[in-house]
Amino acid sequence: MADKVCLQPCLGLRKEAVICRQAFYVVHEDLRPDQTVLGCGPALNANVQEDLDFIAMYPVMAVEACDLDCATKLVDKKGKKVARTVRVPELAEELSIDLSALPEGENIADDHPAVQAMAKRIAEMVDELLAA
Repeated sequence: MADKVCLQPCLGLRKEAVICRQAFYVVHEDLRPDQTVLGCGPALNANVQEDLDFIAMYPVMAVEACDLDCATKLVDKKGKKVARTVRVPELAEELSIDLSALPEGENIADDHPAVQAMAKRIAEMVDELLAA
């Protein structure tokens, strides 16, 4: 059984990517710092050993803001399957978050109520992966 989950964020600039990336930071830094590692797409793509180790040692949770599935495909490219994919539009709907009401781009702070709500739900998903 794994003792940590690798959070692999989408690197897009659309608000759907930004909000969930911010939520991942909250999960990693505040809610589950001892149960998560934060993956980095460019580092993984460049074969940085630490990021390769993260996906080899831990189940991976990828966040996807659109249908391109870049985070998932990058992990696949490195020979690992993600354990869970978080789709931002579906998560927003589950949490009754109106994505159209959010500011564009990097203007979504980590203390925004939508970020906090997503972070709490993602932390629950981390717990579920660790319990599996």
